[in-house]
Amino acid sequence: MRRNISLAYFLSFAFHGWFWLGNWIFYYLSFGNYMTVALLDSGAVMTELIFEIPTGALTDLIGKKKTLMLAFLLQGIGCLLMGISSSFWMLALSLWVFVCIGGAFYSGTMEALVYDSLKSVGEEHLYEKKIGVVGATRLWSMAICGIIGGLLYYISPGLPYILNGVFCLIGFAVCAWIVEPVVDTEKYKLSSFFVQNSLGIKTLFKSNYMKKISLYLVATGSLSIVVYNLLDDLLAVEYGFSPFGISILFSVACLVAGFASMYVPRLKIKFDERMMLIVSMVVMAFVLILSPLIGMVLSGVLLMVRVILEVLYDNASSTIINRNTDSSVSATTLSSLSLLRSLPYAIGGSFIGGAVQFVGGAKNFSMWFGLALMIITVVLGARIERDKKIPS
Repeated sequence: MRRNISLAYFLSFAFHGWFWLGNWIFYYLSFGNYMTVALLDSGAVMTELIFEIPTGALTDLIGKKKTLMLAFLLQGIGCLLMGISSSFWMLALSLWVFVCIGGAFYSGTMEALVYDSLKSVGEEHLYEKKIGVVGATRLWSMAICGIIGGLLYYISPGLPYILNGVFCLIGFAVCAWIVEPVVDTEKYKLSSFFVQNSLGIKTLFKSNYMKKISLYLVATGSLSIVVYNLLDDLLAVEYGFSPFGISILFSVACLVAGFASMYVPRLKIKFDERMMLIVSMVVMAFVLILSPLIGMVLSGVLLMVRVILEVLYDNASSTIINRNTDSSVSATTLSSLSLLRSLPYAIGGSFIGGAVQFVGGAKNFSMWFGLALMIITVVLGARIERDKKIPS
């Protein structure tokens, strides 16, 4: 089982070999205009949402190993097809059918594999440390591959996607070495499939404490997704960064966040998960409020701060969910949470884009958005009990 942890580090690096980081929008634009980009992105978000809970349920039913193999195979094929796409529909179907469904299979499964592998040998207390390294590996992969991909784009616009696909197919082969953790893995049945779906949602709201935690995670998580998916890129453009400059900026931010991820367990000495969740969002809100008042250099520094806060927030979210749910439904629960967080952005993404224009740009919008995030964080965070323990 301990071998699974080492494999998780490598697989996290392979899956997130995002050579297209920082240049993807220019590749999309070569197939049309801004409406084309919006259609591709919204279709991708919707596909991931549709398959989020079903794939999480399937993970708990057929096991983490088979699910990860499917994730890497689909993602690998999809990225290869995107890299050689000759038409809009080839690009769209490669993204929506292969890449997004592969991402849905991966979502929550890696965390569940690490936790269940440690639990099988009685070392679940090391989960926060190990998942921190997994998160750091993911960010380092994005950073390194992003910088390389920024150069490869000038050789061939599709080359970054092709290399991402090759990395994923290598990961598919490596998945064969995973040892399935000894948990309550069930045989797949259609009836059990629907039971698992409903169980994931019910688990998030199974007690008064979990209701408060889940409401906080859904509300703040929904707002943070807007920041990571939209505002960060828009702000970088408004501050005057070039396309390659944005790629470098995000890559450096990922490297910084990778180191931060490894120190999450040390920070835990001073802050429990509740405090980590609240403090990370309060600081993020404050940084957003400053958007209209700062310049290009400081904006780059604060972008790194936001990426670090994402690591702290995501690790604390994963820990608190795994600690308060049974391992047999952990992947389902994490996938359910991810769906609930993403749903508002998937539905209202176009309205948010209109609001950014209405208030005079991303800088002004970020200020008001930060104020809203601050209020929601303080109000909902204050309702969560301190050091609350949930019986198994």
